[in-house]
Amino acid sequence: MPDKAVEIGIIGAGAAGLGIAWQLALRGHPPVVFEANQPGSGAMTASGGMLSPAYEAEYEELPLLHAMMQSREMYRHWAAQLGDIGYAESGTYELAILPEDVPYVQRRVAFEQAQGLKVEWLEGQNLRKRLPMLSPRIQGGSYAPDEGHVIPELLRDRLVEAIHHAGGTILTQTPVSLIEPLGTGFRLHTPRGTYTAQRLLVCTGVPLGGLELPFKVYPIRGQMLAIENPSPEWLPAPVRYFNKLAGYGYAVPKRGYIILGGTVEEKGIDFSLTFGGVLDILRRAYHVFPDLYERRILRFWAGLRPATASRLPLLYQSPDASLYFVNGLYRNGILLLPLIGEGVAEWISRGTLPQVLQPFWVRELPQVRDTV
Repeated sequence: MPDKAVEIGIIGAGAAGLGIAWQLALRGHPPVVFEANQPGSGAMTASGGMLSPAYEAEYEELPLLHAMMQSREMYRHWAAQLGDIGYAESGTYELAILPEDVPYVQRRVAFEQAQGLKVEWLEGQNLRKRLPMLSPRIQGGSYAPDEGHVIPELLRDRLVEAIHHAGGTILTQTPVSLIEPLGTGFRLHTPRGTYTAQRLLVCTGVPLGGLELPFKVYPIRGQMLAIENPSPEWLPAPVRYFNKLAGYGYAVPKRGYIILGGTVEEKGIDFSLTFGGVLDILRRAYHVFPDLYERRILRFWAGLRPATASRLPLLYQSPDASLYFVNGLYRNGILLLPLIGEGVAEWISRGTLPQVLQPFWVRELPQVRDTV
């Protein structure tokens, strides 16, 4: 059987693959997307869908923070184009769990304000006027009014529809087992036969078997659960909470349920739910929201976030501009999706990478190593 020829092939239909595929199709380059399972079945739909640059970037990650801020601003336009993705401009809160955590959260406020983010500090009494369900033990926290969240499953569904409508193709249950370089382009070996692509984008996230990547991706496990929402208005916005010993937790309102999470575990390719991980999530949430004690737990799950050794995104283009890698979006795949989608589509179709993404462009792929 002869090879099936495509202009642009994309391996991986996660957040990056779907966003870039849609934008390429809109630019007149409808791609073929090869997905080993189902669209968004990896880190994309295992996430909470928070759009929260103020509370994601660390102090030394200013280029990442600026990229997240720009991408968040793009979501309103994307929501208008795509339709119902559960987009809510709700703002986001960050709380100090114990009194000794207050100075850290206050320092975060000063850092965020210095970077041009709208963030305000709220003492306990004023905080509980906005979030009356909080435990009286919470003494203070901050609020970033420009932030929000989406529903990852709806975002995935709308992107799949938009890709098809714009002329792109998504081949599900179609793993690529081998990439064979040709004189020009590549031959892709799949269960559906072989394909030739003039240009190829690989954005598989955590490699789960079959195709090997020429650089190391670290799977960072996040355990999560969905809990019954006491009422539609009970939790008006995502709430993050910090303790210097226990780390972060978060609660994100969705339609009819609340997502609780917060574990960050480097355990290899392991989707296990653990006693300790779930206990930590519930213990932190109960300290902040004691009213959840009687609510029903609806489901548990775990996802693997793809991280590089630096914990920063990785963008790579081969010297002849025929092969691209996008990976390492870690905890920020949903948040960075519009910027990565439009920016990489411009890069592939017109050869120009936006300035805000250039700090993540590596000229040489990092060597594979076994430990961070």
